[in-house]
Amino acid sequence: MTNYYDLPPPEKKRPSLWWAVLLLLLLFLLGVWATWWSLRLQPGELGQEPALAVSSLPAAPLAPAGPPPTVAEPEPLPEVPAEPVETAAAEPDPVAEPAAEPPPLFSDVRWRETARFTGTDAAGRSAEFTAYVLVGDETWTYARADAVFAAGLSQPVETAFDKLNLGAGICELTNVIAVGAASVEGTSEQNTFLSHTRGHALRAAIASNLPCEAGVLPTSVLDLGYSRADVVCPAGRTICPDVSAPQRPIAMVLVKSDDPETDIGQALQSGIAAQEDAGAGVLPGVKVSDYSAFDLRISR
Repeated sequence: MTNYYDLPPPEKKRPSLWWAVLLLLLLFLLGVWATWWSLRLQPGELGQEPALAVSSLPAAPLAPAGPPPTVAEPEPLPEVPAEPVETAAAEPDPVAEPAAEPPPLFSDVRWRETARFTGTDAAGRSAEFTAYVLVGDETWTYARADAVFAAGLSQPVETAFDKLNLGAGICELTNVIAVGAASVEGTSEQNTFLSHTRGHALRAAIASNLPCEAGVLPTSVLDLGYSRADVVCPAGRTICPDVSAPQRPIAMVLVKSDDPETDIGQALQSGIAAQEDAGAGVLPGVKVSDYSAFDLRISR
């Protein structure tokens, strides 16, 4: 019996190469099949598989709507006091001044303008009128046509016009009308005479003081007659010239008309009537419509 240890070692088998060849062949065939499979796909078919389609992917959840995120404002820098800058004082806006009234036609301080108005005659021609009276309480002296009643004293009529300073612009007017008027006291005959005489005395005083060449500016007379308005005298008196003094005004009317054919009498009467109807008088303290006459004698 042979000892085990005396036996020759078993021969080592050489590995077989067939399995490697078979494996390579299998891999070759698998590559050929994979190549054939890829060639049978049309372009784009790979992305159309249901599992790979974009539409099959779950939609991402929308973020809930809400206010935009706020951004923290930067902290303001500490204010540095600016140095005062001297600026010119702002001028106030100019205030529109009211339209100035036309200046008087002459500068005698003893006369004052009482009314400016326009009148028209029957044909529609117009004229401009400006009424003047002596200032203060100067009127005709009661029952006199040659004296002026001023501050309770009677003065010669010439003293009312010795300082008359008619400006050169008066020569461009159409006419100057002296007014004659009497108060309610006395008879109608006496007052009619006084009114007529006073008007002509005033016209002569004005004509002698005009700064115009002779005949350039006509002067006329408006005879109003006497006032028919009642005067209430103090108890126990029947005549009170101091109360009725406004009914005897020393007055004149300046006339300007562009049309020489204007009927000055009609225009003056219509203009005075319009003034009184509107509540604006022409002569202070009296109404022309209260007098007994309206007799205008125009000189041209």
